[in-house]
Amino acid sequence: MSDRDLILPTSRIPSVKEFLDILHIKPASFAAQLFTAVYNQFFSWSEDLRVEYERYYCVEYPTFANYLELAHEIYLDPAEIGKTHILKIKSPGGVLDEDYDENVMNRVVDCIKKLEGGHES
Repeated sequence: MSDRDLILPTSRIPSVKEFLDILHIKPASFAAQLFTAVYNQFFSWSEDLRVEYERYYCVEYPTFANYLELAHEIYLDPAEIGKTHILKIKSPGGVLDEDYDENVMNRVVDCIKKLEGGHES
């Protein structure tokens, strides 16, 4: 795994509208265009490692945790491993890039966690 990759365990994938709403972004704005691209990086173009494991690697690795650790060098606590989706976002760029002074990575991740928390039973 690259140092710049982001791992996002989540129980659900929000719609674009939910994502923009939780970030308080108005539809049809320039910010909506920027953050729709962020949404795509997180939820459309990312690799769901659980799906990959179940589809291709469940015979090779006895557990999902083993697969994450041995194939990807990803170490998660049991609560995170239990999430429905383990998304691997390759080198997030644009307004998420850590080299960009005003990057919004933490804000976006916090909002995703908040959105997820509001929909757990």
